[in-house]
Amino acid sequence: MRTAIKWNKAIFLYGILLILLLQLPAYFLLHQDIESLLLYIFLVLIVIFTLWRGTVTGLISSLLFIFISGSTLLYIGMTGSVALLSNAFSMQQFLAYGVVLLLLVLCAGKIHELLLAQEKYMKNLQQDVKNFVAIDVETGFDNESRMRVIVNEEMRRADRHQHSFVFIMLKLENYEKFKKLYGFKEAQYLWKKLAEKIQQSVRQTDKKFRYRENYLAILLIDTSDQYIDIIYEKLDQALKNHQLLNKRWVTLSYKTSYFTYTPQMDQSFDDLLAEMEREMKTSAL
Repeated sequence: MRTAIKWNKAIFLYGILLILLLQLPAYFLLHQDIESLLLYIFLVLIVIFTLWRGTVTGLISSLLFIFISGSTLLYIGMTGSVALLSNAFSMQQFLAYGVVLLLLVLCAGKIHELLLAQEKYMKNLQQDVKNFVAIDVETGFDNESRMRVIVNEEMRRADRHQHSFVFIMLKLENYEKFKKLYGFKEAQYLWKKLAEKIQQSVRQTDKKFRYRENYLAILLIDTSDQYIDIIYEKLDQALKNHQLLNKRWVTLSYKTSYFTYTPQMDQSFDDLLAEMEREMKTSAL
């Protein structure tokens, strides 16, 4: 929080400096001829562009603009176009204009950097809050962040004690269509009932997770895949039919996948998870 306050103060101070610097060319340019007005407009546009794209882009743009404008002014002076020269800047005035432009670009670039840093900081804070909230509200299951911690811990425990475990993933099909058809309240009720049925279908010691919005996962501790067909059948009987709040029944379908972890398996959980998602069955439970 202190870091965010510090950045806000810095952005505020640089913003004031930027506004003050903009007054200098405004004072000298806005009360002169049309060429001076155009120079001020270009200056403001470059400052806005720098605020959007950053210091490097702003410096390149301003240097190109100064080079082109300065070359034009020098050409006017060398050709002796008195009429044009009377309306144009002197080289000394243009040099001062270029210095102010570069200062404005540096100031705007600093504001751009501070804003990006603040945005990144806020995203990290949001991610930290998300990680700390380990329980999914609708199901009461652990969330994805907690799932990764628990499964990795179980993999290390399996390596130490030479036992295996089974990790099952369930993806509820047509969930977006279900929400549109029956509404948010029914969707919340659906997850509540699915969580209750899963709790009744597996052991209390097994771990349950809400992996993503329409993904559930179950960690079957000290289990092999010898009885995976029986486990699938039990889950199928429990989860395929759902009674809505209005007492109507609907049939649900799932994509499923699983892996069996054996001691010293040479794959990380992330690799196994990615493989499960690729190979997830297309048929229902």
